[in-house]
Amino acid sequence: MLRPKSYVALVLGLCLGILAPACALGLALSTAAYRVDKNRLASEWQQATHGVTYAPPISLNRPFKTLRLLDRMSEADTIVFGSSTMMGVRQEAFPAGHTVYNFAQSGNPLRSMIGEARYIVGRWGERVKLLVIPLDWALGFVQQPDAPIPADLSAASVASATAAIRPSWRAELIDALSLPRLKILAGVLRDIARAPDRRAAFRGYFVDAGGPEYRCADGTPARDFDFVYRGLCNGFRYDGSATFAAQKPLREGEVAATLAAAVAGGSQYAVALQTQGGEPNPALLAALADLAHRVDRHGGRVLFLVPPLLPGVEAHLAATPHSRALLSRTKHALEAWAARERLTLLDAGRSERFGCQGVEFIDPHHALPECHRKVFARFFAVHREFAAVGAARPPEPRGTAEAHASAVALPSSNP
Repeated sequence: MLRPKSYVALVLGLCLGILAPACALGLALSTAAYRVDKNRLASEWQQATHGVTYAPPISLNRPFKTLRLLDRMSEADTIVFGSSTMMGVRQEAFPAGHTVYNFAQSGNPLRSMIGEARYIVGRWGERVKLLVIPLDWALGFVQQPDAPIPADLSAASVASATAAIRPSWRAELIDALSLPRLKILAGVLRDIARAPDRRAAFRGYFVDAGGPEYRCADGTPARDFDFVYRGLCNGFRYDGSATFAAQKPLREGEVAATLAAAVAGGSQYAVALQTQGGEPNPALLAALADLAHRVDRHGGRVLFLVPPLLPGVEAHLAATPHSRALLSRTKHALEAWAARERLTLLDAGRSERFGCQGVEFIDPHHALPECHRKVFARFFAVHREFAAVGAARPPEPRGTAEAHASAVALPSSNP
């Protein structure tokens, strides 16, 4: 029978025997993630191959998307802004003649988009033909009371921001022993154990900057610069859109329950409408109008888009006591602003009117490419002046504001 001191020594020895290797391997993963600039490496690889990739972490994608924008602006003339709600917009949604880069980033608010668009117009205004800017009331972006945020999209700014997020050694050590990191480590070790060439697999995780190149199901090349989502073809395409490979579309049997939760009084969409009493921020709208007129003087266009929501969400909210008046106030304010400033507003909030289906969504506000394609196809079929990049413009209608407003929303979706 072990004595107390011997028992304690045995337990401590077993703990050290487990924790020491785990800590060492966790630190090795962290070091592999930060010892090189993976944003730059992933961007250079995508520019050379036109493949699918991203730089970790995928939720902090502004540096990677900015580097891609800088490369793509030598040819792109159509820029899509937004948060992850717009990441499903692909090159294929636009008519021939548009070269698209989707600059949408996770959690990117409208006030940041304004700064980004100003920077792009200031630097590449003569080549910009179309900017697509979402007015996302469902996430509260148009109602946010803050002013627009200036943007610096230079390579030097990206490098500075990347260097600033590298954690200290103490933070890396704490992260190495955290439960999320240990779960990732367990998955990495499992993948290595199952790999045909374990030595090569070990190098791919702990030594090399990224995993080996492989092919997506459609034949597109892909490479993973992160430890998670290996081999899933998850990340961003050459046009900047997301593959959504790590997310599953709603199944037919899930749509009704998802809709019911989305229109409840405490849902994020109902709460978003309550911000500022449903009134869009006039400072943001004024900045957007000024931007659109500036682009117009350069010979380009701006399309303002209310992004598609899960079929039924907007219609049901418009019928509820808690959101009816607020939604009406938001929509009428946006339409009146567009008419007054002679801007083009495409309201796709009621996506069912464009033929979108529930299975074309991941959740109530993330539409997949097929739904976005339907929305833009309907728009370009009617607004041919937008479809023809650089074509001569027809004269602007000079009727009343009400007459102009009838043409800006397709189809009309007043609650």
